[in-house]
Amino acid sequence: MKKLLLLVLLAALSVGCLNVQNKTYSFKLNADGTGTGSIFFYNIHSSDEDERDVSFKDFGTLVTDYLEGTTFEDENADWTITKKELFEQDGVLCGKVEFSFANMGSAKLYRTADCNCAPILLLPGAIDETLTEHNGNAVALGSSEVIEWAADSKEITYKTEVTSDVENVRNLVEQYNNWKKTKK
Repeated sequence: MKKLLLLVLLAALSVGCLNVQNKTYSFKLNADGTGTGSIFFYNIHSSDEDERDVSFKDFGTLVTDYLEGTTFEDENADWTITKKELFEQDGVLCGKVEFSFANMGSAKLYRTADCNCAPILLLPGAIDETLTEHNGNAVALGSSEVIEWAADSKEITYKTEVTSDVENVRNLVEQYNNWKKTKK
């Protein structure tokens, strides 16, 4: 009995690995630095844990904690989340979160305070992802690089790669389709 209880406890404590192939960030800015934004998550997937398929559990975490729960809001307290959704695209699971924000700093965009004279900057080191595309200009800053947009920019987009190894992962579309059937 103790052995069974230990196995159940270990199973309950094991955490899988949800990840995403890439993200596209889009921001619409107002003159006062407030704005709205969205993040498009492409190819949300699960990685095996100790060579075990934990995709069912990972999908459950995605739905209960992120889609229906407040984990995303808790992790992004400076944003007001207005919409969260999951959907299938290109045979993979995708998601989108829409939000509003009270200042550019909460969107990890920077400009000299109260000055429309300075460019809007993104410091790629401020995000834990690899920047792959953007609609700004890359500017060398010593051995680093920043992305800048004109001070009067109204729309800013950039794309990041989160994980490049998507061959050894579990696609979550089947779990999504089964879940969607139960929601009708």
